[in-house]
Amino acid sequence: MKNIDDGAIFLIAVAVLLLLFAILNVIIHTYNEFVTELQYLNSEIERTDGEERAYWLSRRRRLWLSLLPFIKY
Repeated sequence: MKNIDDGAIFLIAVAVLLLLFAILNVIIHTYNEFVTELQYLNSEIERTDGEERAYWLSRRRRLWLSLLPFIKY
């Protein structure tokens, strides 16, 4: 009976590690997309002025708000 318990614990540990790896992968991918978009928006803000600058500032504000789970970018 002890061998079965050790095997179950090993399988649970492997499943948890795979789940953590998948979550980490999603977080890294999301962070990379966020930083790329933020760099683009900041370059557009530096390049423009007036009404167009206000548009890019609002886009950057919406990007930051998109970190909240209930707001879409």
